[in-house]
Amino acid sequence: MKMDEFVVYGRNAVVEAVKSGRDVEKVYLQHGKFFDPEFLEFLEKSGIRFQWAKKKQLSRLAGTEKHQGIVALLSPVRYASFEELLSATFEKKGFFVALDGVTEPQNLGTVARTVESFGGVGVLLPEKGGAPLNQVAVKASSGALFHLKVCRVGSLAGALSRFKELGGAVYSVETGGEDIREAEFRFPLALVLGSEGRGISREVLSVSDSVLTIPTVGKTPSLNVSVSCGIAVWEVFKSFSNGL
Repeated sequence: MKMDEFVVYGRNAVVEAVKSGRDVEKVYLQHGKFFDPEFLEFLEKSGIRFQWAKKKQLSRLAGTEKHQGIVALLSPVRYASFEELLSATFEKKGFFVALDGVTEPQNLGTVARTVESFGGVGVLLPEKGGAPLNQVAVKASSGALFHLKVCRVGSLAGALSRFKELGGAVYSVETGGEDIREAEFRFPLALVLGSEGRGISREVLSVSDSVLTIPTVGKTPSLNVSVSCGIAVWEVFKSFSNGL
């Protein structure tokens, strides 16, 4: 999997990539270069995240200086719609993992590998403030991302509320909750994990059916999200596999 397979540069090429329906992770625009408001509005209406960057960074991404001040990174994996994720989860009476504030693609990939290994349906990500689904994530997942339904939504809390309305259960893994070893899981379910630093947002916690905690006895204050995911998904899997 080569980097240049997922990089598009030049205004026309980027516009056509967006119009074609390709999943675009992010667009980088050259700092100090003028882009007409109509073009920026086109990106926003298309749901494309963009940020300003120095010319050297764009040249490094594109592998050339002839990028016209715009470089787009395409996703190596097709995103599923939220409806697809819901349908598959309810059909299987299974589970998916939602990541709140997890920004490292390495962690995303490791989480995806765990989810796929234990029969999970997919991964739910926020459109803003989430890890990019790039080559690093795919490599860390050992290809598991190709077998999961990966979905991005504007509001994790809103999406999880919708899941609950349809009969799903939401469990958040966070400090100060019930011992996860004692939990009685109800399927289908969503398992929410947050970043090591910030944890899960209050908004997402407010829609959770239960907050579960992984008990520890050491002096380290918290576990890496990928480690927490492995432990939590194993607990879910023990209940899930009993019904298979």
